[in-house]
Amino acid sequence: MKVIKNINNNVSLCLDSNNIEVVAFGKGIGFTKPPYEVDLNQVQRTYYDIDPMYINMISDIPEEILDISDNIINYARIKLDNPVSSNIVITLADHINFAIQRYKENMNIKLPIVHDIQYLFETEMEIGEYALKLIKKKLKVFLPKEEAAYIALHIINAESMNKNKKQEKLDEEVIDDICDIIEKDFQIKVDIIGFNYSRFVSHMHYLLKRGKKNEMVKSENQKLYESLINTYPKTYECIQHVRKYLKDQMNWDLSDEECIYLMLHINRLCAREDCYQ
Repeated sequence: MKVIKNINNNVSLCLDSNNIEVVAFGKGIGFTKPPYEVDLNQVQRTYYDIDPMYINMISDIPEEILDISDNIINYARIKLDNPVSSNIVITLADHINFAIQRYKENMNIKLPIVHDIQYLFETEMEIGEYALKLIKKKLKVFLPKEEAAYIALHIINAESMNKNKKQEKLDEEVIDDICDIIEKDFQIKVDIIGFNYSRFVSHMHYLLKRGKKNEMVKSENQKLYESLINTYPKTYECIQHVRKYLKDQMNWDLSDEECIYLMLHINRLCAREDCYQ
């Protein structure tokens, strides 16, 4: 296996014997300057068909969380009839990493559709509950039950392998338009190869899916929402422009709960290292 790019000390982008790109994990395989041939005995696991936009996210995720995500997805593949994309190993690890950060900051965001997910998607919810037990065992972190439902939602979204290309293009256009709104409001140029942009795009895809199914998240987190408004007035102003855009273009009413998550992602997207002033 030929290493063509190092992502971090233990993760590299490689070419297999058929010259197909693969993301490989293995202790120390990223130490040597590429290109070079790596001994297959050093490779612990590989992922094919990883979207390039997710590759940069890997270096920002602790290895133990990537291991946990990999374990969860392997469990999901045993439990589910439908296949799931390899990309979810990365996006789920990123979600878990973010959830643990929120936990450490005592920021618990309620998900009002937990019982609906439990009732309608029993297997996916079981996978989410398995994930919480694994996180508790491996990291001694006690995430709330809502996180099991969020993980279940990741699994549900990943089960659909056959995307409608026309709709996918439309989604990309919507995301580009919203990114333009952010750039205009903050007078910046977003670094589209940055990992925070990848997170933002991933979040927007999930938001658009929920909107199409009329499943916008709603809850009673008014105090948290008001706190964010007071702390980030410029971000709140930008959110109102995004709300108007979605109302005009899609006839969607963005809930306050959706705004909370979107504000957090926009704040990360507009961090100094991820944009050009």
